[in-house]
Amino acid sequence: MSALRPEQVQAYQEDLSLASVYTHGTHVAGVAVDGNPYASIYTATMLWEHRIEPVKPDETLSHRLAEAYRNVVRAFRAERLRVVNMSWRYGAGGYEEALAWHNVGATPDERKALARHLFGIERDALREAIASAPEILFVAGAGNEDNSADFEEYIPAGLELPNLITVGAVDRAGDETSFSTFGRTVVVHANGFEVESLLPGGDRQKFSGTSMASPQVANLAAKLYALKPALTVAEVREAILQCADQRGRVRLIHPRRTAERLGVLPGG
Repeated sequence: MSALRPEQVQAYQEDLSLASVYTHGTHVAGVAVDGNPYASIYTATMLWEHRIEPVKPDETLSHRLAEAYRNVVRAFRAERLRVVNMSWRYGAGGYEEALAWHNVGATPDERKALARHLFGIERDALREAIASAPEILFVAGAGNEDNSADFEEYIPAGLELPNLITVGAVDRAGDETSFSTFGRTVVVHANGFEVESLLPGGDRQKFSGTSMASPQVANLAAKLYALKPALTVAEVREAILQCADQRGRVRLIHPRRTAERLGVLPGG
């Protein structure tokens, strides 16, 4: 970017952001099904705005997104999905910034209250949608802000439900990365540093983030279901959590121990 003229910077940033919308999902999907010949992918796309100017939040848009959450989970149930990975996350703070950009609200406190209201519409709808599908295990990325989720409400990572696992990121040595969000709702960790996977068109690339850690847990759960379809969400979730190696606030998943606990290994 340092080689660009000032008038070229915005277009470059927006092009890069647009490319990331497409590469991110493909990369995540590749991690989720890696090594599992029984897996098939059903996609539901979160398309973030790639332009620097944010979309202007309002109640109509929030109700539309809330209904989209309900509809997509109904589709998941109709397709009889077992595991849903969610490598995305946002909070009310993003809406507060967008409202300020568009000069909505007479004061910062008014903008904060409106942002909380709009976010609440979406949060409640997503929570209810996930809770309505107890037969599906949902897996979420914690976030990459190196902050505590205990002091900033996010979805889906900040939700606490019996069919949801929120995942933080460690490096290849099993140490927590410098970027991973932490907190009460972050119950397990997986590798999220320089994880190699597919890009659109078939090339391979290494990406880092809790977006890469979350599908590793989804990958483990899907393999367990493939080997033993009668497993329940509660059994898989409990085994993943109970078999993790704990070191400080890191709880690193242990696939083999989890499989052994559930009796799905050959001869087990």
